[in-house]
Amino acid sequence: MTLIGGTLILLLLVVGWILNLGNRLNVVSRLAADDRPYFRGFKPWGYTFKRGCISLATISCYLAPAAILAGAAFWCRQSHMDIGHYVFAFLSATAFGLGVFTLPGCMTVYAVEGDPAVLKQPIAAFQRAWVHKRAYLFAWWIACLSILLSFLGLVILGVGFLFTSVWAWDVVGYAFTVAMYGRKEGTLS
Repeated sequence: MTLIGGTLILLLLVVGWILNLGNRLNVVSRLAADDRPYFRGFKPWGYTFKRGCISLATISCYLAPAAILAGAAFWCRQSHMDIGHYVFAFLSATAFGLGVFTLPGCMTVYAVEGDPAVLKQPIAAFQRAWVHKRAYLFAWWIACLSILLSFLGLVILGVGFLFTSVWAWDVVGYAFTVAMYGRKEGTLS
């Protein structure tokens, strides 16, 4: 039911996306606590929306340096400053890669522990990811594979992507929860 609800809510565009972000955090919280059923829809709506807004703000902050550096690269290109263009483009790509790599390291901890202060500590998030690097990189492999598979939904007139996208992000949440917190007997199975 969460898959169908998440799919329909995506049709609300930005609001739907924010609700889905919040719901992923809720699902991860329940996974880590072994609070079944893990997928319960979006209730309470206000709490889910608030968590989604926090998630969106965090994603924006972690990726903002890459966007600023990309803007500088574009400006250098327009100003015919080739070396500046390449330097800023490289720095932008590096910042983007670090931001994307690090985000699950803070979002999963926030979802499980509920402390938004962890979202303001990108260096600590990177260090957490690095400590769990083997499991974390495997979670990235699973995440990339599930997101890639979700694009098969485009084959079904594009509408199927709404379903497969929601499914993929549930898989991503599970993968990073296991990577960051491991398996305990009887949980996360």
